[in-house]
Parts: sequence; structure tokens; C-alpha cells
Amino acid sequence: MKKIGEQIWAHEDAMTLAGLQLGLRMTIVKLQDGRLWLHSPTKLSPELKQSIDELGEVAFIVGAGNGHNIWLSTWENAYPDAELYVSDGIPGKVQLKNPKLISAAKREIWPADFLQATMPEVPLLDETVFLHQPSKSLIVTDMIQHHDDHPPQKLSARIAKSLFGLLGFKGKCLAPPLKMGPVRKNKAAFSTFVEQVKSWDFEQIIVTHGAVIDKDAKQVFADLSQRLLVKVNPNKNQ
Repeated sequence: MKKIGEQIWAHEDAMTLAGLQLGLRMTIVKLQDGRLWLHSPTKLSPELKQSIDELGEVAFIVGAGNGHNIWLSTWENAYPDAELYVSDGIPGKVQLKNPKLISAAKREIWPADFLQATMPEVPLLDETVFLHQPSKSLIVTDMIQHHDDHPPQKLSARIAKSLFGLLGFKGKCLAPPLKMGPVRKNKAAFSTFVEQVKSWDFEQIIVTHGAVIDKDAKQVFADLSQRLLVKVNPNKNQ
């Protein structure tokens, strides 16, 4: 693990996808009450558990996007007293004992530490993004990604990387499915969601896939999400 902000640590991991090593990051935040909040848990090991336990008491485990569910049940079993918050699609993908839906919260769940916003009507992802206010860090799951440009050594991996690049998985990017109109069922509501996140005060974007974006983070977010904004016609209802 390494420290990446005020009271924030990251566990860097990876998984193999079509011959490529896909970077994964779990973000660990020490809340103002001293307890720990874990975002997008990676594969649990005794060494990782020891390192986290040395930081403090795990109080919350968060699976904020439908695609990040593989290890949630393992973490739930390892920390039975922690509260588990997940995106809408996760309970249908993995058996969990007592999951709580993030989207069901009527207000901020951790108001002393985070602002939060959930993608409206995007059932493929159902992602919630968080602003850790003390460190001015935007924490995302899949919405924003940051893939390196280094070519893999194996030919099969190079071919896979080229194909993924053609699909949009390259450099600093939006999750490519978001660029497909049908994925966003309510484009006007999604545009409002984007504007809300743009209004937040953040200096870095902690992504789950790739390097942390710590330079011009707000501009990077604005540039990447510009295509998702919907122009409102003020005369539409007249």
C-alpha cells in the first residue's frame, strides 16, 4: 500500500483480461472519526489484511460500481462488523449477507467526509462517485480511467491492447460504454449529474484503473465529460 493523499492510501493490484494486465486500485480512507472506509476492494490476502488492520478499524466496505464485485463477499466475511454499501446491480451478481444500496440513501452517507453522486439510469454501471472533501480527491470506479501507453511484451497482449485502444480504453478516458447513447437511459439527468460533479472542488482523481490523475484534474474531468452534456432548449416548453 502507499499513501496518496491526506488520510488516503491505495492498494495497487492487477488482474488479467484478454492477456493484458489491468491495473486495479483499492482506495482506503481514514474517516474523521478514525475508522476506515474501503472503496473497490481488491483480492484479500493475509498481508493486505494486516496492513489495513494496522491503519484502523474497517467500518465500511464500498462496491460503488456493478463491475467491481468479485471479492466483496470475501471482505464481508473478513470484516463481519463492517457495513457493506454497493451499487444497484451487485446483489444480483454475487451472494452477500447484508448489502445496503448506495442509491437508496436519501442524503450523504458520510457527510463529514464525502459528497456523493450516483449516475442516474445507467443500469450497466450504476456507479456512485465520491468527493473526499478533506483531501479534495474525486474517487471513481469506472467512469474515468487512466491507461498507460507502454506496449506489453507478449504479442497476444499487444494485439489485445490495440483492440482495447480502438474501443476507447487508452490514456485518460471515459468508460467507453458511457459514450454509447443507449447506455445512458436519461441523458438530461446524466448531464445534471456531470454538472454536479464538475462543481465540486477536487485536485486529483483517484481512479480504480490506472494512475492517479493529479494534474489539472478538474479540467481533465471537464474535457472528458463534455460529450456527455445535453444542451437545454429554453423554448422547448413554450
